[in-house]
Amino acid sequence: MKKLPMIVAIVVSIFSAQGAIAQDELAINNGSRYLDYDEQHEYTEINTVDLPLALQEAAARDFTKLRIAEAYISKDYTYKVFLRDHNDNTKIVFASANGEWIEPNDNKS
Repeated sequence: MKKLPMIVAIVVSIFSAQGAIAQDELAINNGSRYLDYDEQHEYTEINTVDLPLALQEAAARDFTKLRIAEAYISKDYTYKVFLRDHNDNTKIVFASANGEWIEPNDNKS
């Protein structure tokens, strides 16, 4: 009987660890289409003021409650833009130099 609490603790820890692993896999799979697109392009950080005016205007028009927090450019002049709201929630969007939004499943390379 003295070993029963130890056995229960081991069983509970095993099930808890499996739940945490499943949550990590879910987080990775939900963002996988962005990761795939991101891996196809090599981005270099730029100042947000260096973004093309058309892209800045499109972000202001289409994402009124968000502000541009970070910006990156790739060799083929596509942009990766991090937008944040007042609660520091982040949205990542991809765009062309003329302010057109690029869906991650687009094959522009």
